[in-house]
Amino acid sequence: MYDFIDRPVASLSPGGRFLLWAMRGWIHAASAGHCPPGALAPAFARHAVLPALPHLHLLLAALNERATRRVAFAPLACRLIGDDEAVMLQLCRDATDNPIRARATLALLLDADALGAAYVALLTTIARLDDGQLNIVALAPDDVSGSH
Repeated sequence: MYDFIDRPVASLSPGGRFLLWAMRGWIHAASAGHCPPGALAPAFARHAVLPALPHLHLLLAALNERATRRVAFAPLACRLIGDDEAVMLQLCRDATDNPIRARATLALLLDADALGAAYVALLTTIARLDDGQLNIVALAPDDVSGSH
């Protein structure tokens, strides 16, 4: 999480930028009363990762409806990564690098009875993003110095 917090969005890898945009876009669409998958589908299709969208939708719907606390996302145009966004990016990174930690983190965010389905949705989202090489959530190679 601390790798991402308060960093510029532009410092993320392409996969990180796409995931952050998708999460922010999902919230933006839902808040405006639109169907989040419908709003995001063209970009997912353009990146050849459309099969990831239903799983991301399930994960974000669980966080929207079953979170133990409010999870906040910045507006689409915000240039910095917020606290909860950093947690979500780390969660997505951990889905590949450390699934046990990803599940433990998700357990802190969700009601216990929503955890299993949300965890499967997280792992499946990341696996489907791999098809378009968008599963890697990291800082871009030129921004790994740790300086903000």
